[in-house]
Amino acid sequence: MKKLLISALFLAAASMSVNALETDVKPTVTDIKNHNPKTGLIVGNSYSFYNCGVHGYLRGLTREDKRDWKARIITISSGRLSYHDVPQYMGPHEMDPYAKFDDKKELINPMFDVVVLQGMSSEPIAAKSIPTFKKYLKEHVETIKAKGAEPIVVVTWARQDKPEDTKRLADSIISEANANGAIALPVGLAFAESLKRRPDLLMHQKDKSHPTAAGSYLYGAMLYGLLFKKSPVGMKYPGECEKPLKPEDAKHLQQVAWDVLTEFYGWKK
Repeated sequence: MKKLLISALFLAAASMSVNALETDVKPTVTDIKNHNPKTGLIVGNSYSFYNCGVHGYLRGLTREDKRDWKARIITISSGRLSYHDVPQYMGPHEMDPYAKFDDKKELINPMFDVVVLQGMSSEPIAAKSIPTFKKYLKEHVETIKAKGAEPIVVVTWARQDKPEDTKRLADSIISEANANGAIALPVGLAFAESLKRRPDLLMHQKDKSHPTAAGSYLYGAMLYGLLFKKSPVGMKYPGECEKPLKPEDAKHLQQVAWDVLTEFYGWKK
């Protein structure tokens, strides 16, 4: 009986552990400096915009946590990093509620505390686009840092029918984030982890590419966990728009997000 109890406890603990993350590249930047950010900018494409936008999921979690947080999202359909004019996005702009000016009408403080960069899903691994991906990631990270904000580079997920690309994407994006002194957010690794634990919970739309509501929820939970270095596990927020998740699905995704973040960055739980 005692052996059976020990075995059951071991299996329960193992079920909450992280499978081997699908990357050979370790992050050299393992934390952000400011865990009380007030403003953020999310730059991306439809991967970030689907299901009413990942900013909405992040907003739902921050509201439940009663945090002073707001974010702007700028996305371009099928947008590569080269499509985005990040210097222009970061202002200053007249009548912009994110901008703060001194008496000389000069911008004070960064407009955004953090800027999230989410590139096109294939550009970090397609031979023809890799040089452009590297070029504009470097330029955007330099711009963001020069403006006094912290860059966050999203590791995107593989297509449903190409799971082998999880590692290729992660290795490429993490390597470039490392090369530019930016933190990588391993969303794609979390997608893969969720599918290992719950293959029944679909993370991709019928097009096998864009995220389902569950995928967007996981993306938002990853952002929440990194920005505030706080576990989303136990939060009641069910999701955004007209697509609330079942409580058990939200709980699962919260746990996956925190497990992957702590494993990837080497944080203590």
